[in-house]
Amino acid sequence: MKRITLFSIFCLTFGMLHAQMVKTVWDYPVKPGSEEWRNTSYAEKVKKSQPPKELLDSWNTETLFKCCTNYPFNKVTLMFNNPNDGFKRVYEQSIVWQEFIQRKDAFAVFSNYFEARPYERILEMKNIETRNDELFTLFFLEKIASETNFAINLNPSDKKKLANVILQSHRNKQDYPKEFTGFHYNSSLTALLKILESAQMISSKDEISLTKFREKTGNEYFTDDAMDAAIIKTTVNYINK
Repeated sequence: MKRITLFSIFCLTFGMLHAQMVKTVWDYPVKPGSEEWRNTSYAEKVKKSQPPKELLDSWNTETLFKCCTNYPFNKVTLMFNNPNDGFKRVYEQSIVWQEFIQRKDAFAVFSNYFEARPYERILEMKNIETRNDELFTLFFLEKIASETNFAINLNPSDKKKLANVILQSHRNKQDYPKEFTGFHYNSSLTALLKILESAQMISSKDEISLTKFREKTGNEYFTDDAMDAAIIKTTVNYINK
């Protein structure tokens, strides 16, 4: 087991979150970065950042997804000691993400986003802020796969396709060991484990279960090469089954 750094490339302050300008199809009643935004309580910001249900229902999934990726509280995920706790708070408070994973064509939009953003291109970006935003969104989407019912809701064919998308993401991370460490490295592995469990390829009692993986990696703070290899092998077997 190796000691790794903690998500250093994503160190963002809460003040930076407040200053984030959201560009989406919905005009937020309280504009992120405005004086009113700064003077509004967190709970009220969250409340005012939820689009009306009738508007959500009128959006196609592409439009909904753009609103999801621009949701002004996504980066609250990074403000907890463990990003899984932060992610859960964001997801539980966000009707846009909850709506997204219920859509029948959500997987197509999800996979297209991943395939259009190879890590090699992102890591070559000159603008560090844009680069980090792109990497964060991919990390957040892996959390969608590992911490919600997204994978469980998919049909068997799309579930295998999702496993392949995440597997390729993880293999790409392995090519950049200095860039992807800790939570950001393990997010693809936990997503694969969630898929494998939902496909009944493994159970919660197996050695490479999601629970066992988190126990061995200090709740995803550390890497574990043996489990890493076992998860990849099981995933490949599942995809080729």
